[in-house]
Amino acid sequence: MSRAVMGCWSLIIFQLMFVLYDTVYAPVAMPVTENLAVMLRLYVCIALAILVLVLKSEVCRPVGREALLVATLWGVIGLAAWLAVRENHLRCFLELYALGVVPLVGIVLMQLRFVSALLLSAGGMAIVMSVALSVAMPYAHMDFAIVFVFMAFCLFSLIASFRIEFSARHAYLMTSIDQLRLQDVESRNAELQEMACLDPLTQLYNRRHLIEVLKQHHGDAQQAKNGVSASYPVPPLPCLALMMMDVDHFKAFNDHYGHVAGDNCLYQIAQALQETLDREKGAGIAGAPEGKEAALASVVRFGGEKFTALVAVRDLEHARSLAEAMRYAVKSLKLPHRESELGVVTLSVGLCVIPLSRLLEGEGMEDEMTRDMAVETLLSRWVDQADKGLYRAKRHGRNRTCVQRGNGNGKTRAQASDDLHDERQNAQHDEHKAELPDPRPPMGGAGLS
Repeated sequence: MSRAVMGCWSLIIFQLMFVLYDTVYAPVAMPVTENLAVMLRLYVCIALAILVLVLKSEVCRPVGREALLVATLWGVIGLAAWLAVRENHLRCFLELYALGVVPLVGIVLMQLRFVSALLLSAGGMAIVMSVALSVAMPYAHMDFAIVFVFMAFCLFSLIASFRIEFSARHAYLMTSIDQLRLQDVESRNAELQEMACLDPLTQLYNRRHLIEVLKQHHGDAQQAKNGVSASYPVPPLPCLALMMMDVDHFKAFNDHYGHVAGDNCLYQIAQALQETLDREKGAGIAGAPEGKEAALASVVRFGGEKFTALVAVRDLEHARSLAEAMRYAVKSLKLPHRESELGVVTLSVGLCVIPLSRLLEGEGMEDEMTRDMAVETLLSRWVDQADKGLYRAKRHGRNRTCVQRGNGNGKTRAQASDDLHDERQNAQHDEHKAELPDPRPPMGGAGLS
């Protein structure tokens, strides 16, 4: 459109030059019949100025815009040819030699498409040839010279149009190929990154994913600190629960049943843990907007027979309930384990609950690498705390959940390890169950410490 506007202004200047010629030189040597040429060319300038306004208003589609430009250029050529026929004067015939500038402006300056340029040239040639062959010229072979000059302008303009359009199409194709290659590279990189974060045996995320999850929770903490916006309609849950889960007597399981059976056992446990976590999403575990739940509420294979999960929870009781649900889900698989006291595969869980606000410790650090290192340091501390709870669960008989209380700075306090084995605690627990019925089947056996 900008090129079309520039071409219109060029034609206006071209017409004004003829007006200047007609009003200054022509009246002295060769008078103009009633100044008709001057008036018509001024009308053409006004029409071109209106065309500029129409083009800038974008009321025409690209195809309609090109058709309008071609018709206008035909009109400019036809006007000059008509004046030459009407006035039948040498100076008017000489002006026909300059008509080749019109298709030159349209094809090269306005850069019409090659098809439109071809139509413009063919129409212009028809107008010039009809004038040159139908009117008696003052000199012999002048009609041939006029047609030849106009045809030369059109020919060279068409060659330029073809090369310009060919270069533009070639550049477009090359750019498209580069974009496709870039998309392919980005897709492959995303697949490789996904593979790097996935455990091939269990199809769970691996421990590298914990850092990314913690960074997303860090973003949630910032949203909570800055206030909930329209783009973030759900406030994050106030606490983070880190659960370290270990399969009880798994080495003995491998020794008795073999490593193939051990791998199958780990796969079934992984699926049971993830399915349990997915079911609990409705209870508010993943306090993130839709689209982030899968990343923020996922079980991770930490290594060997050890699993972990870092999820947002409401409070300690919410975390306890989730940990017990996951422990019970593994026990409910009833995978045979002759080396275990219960005869089935069980899980021990170490639980550490931390306020989400602890993630803002690195706030204000301008260096992103420094901020990431601070997040990784916090995660290491929390993993260490949850590990202590896991070791306590192992020491106190396995198949249980032990809470390791901490504030996120490495200082921890172990909760009593055999609370649910105490009769008084069992009574309170049963009373609480009666008040708030749990849809989950009874856990039996060992419990929560």
